[in-house]
Amino acid sequence: MKQFVTGAAGFIGSNYVRHVLATTDDTVTVYDALTYAGNLENIRDLIDDRRCHFVKGDICDQDDVMAAMTGHDAVVHFAAETHVDRS
Repeated sequence: MKQFVTGAAGFIGSNYVRHVLATTDDTVTVYDALTYAGNLENIRDLIDDRRCHFVKGDICDQDDVMAAMTGHDAVVHFAAETHVDRS
């Protein structure tokens, strides 16, 4: 299966991708804007895996998201702003 994971450079997303790569044969596209909540260091070792592909992008850009999502079987959405009042 091909998974498209938003927010995958954050704490939860990076651990999810790490789990998927360790326990399945799935391929994963990591989609993250790398804002204050996402850090490339969280996934640097993962993107060395041939089954993991990193795309820097913002989920607010619908055209970019749709282009990057094409061909995937599943979408896992972790992208979010943290520390937002009343969220």
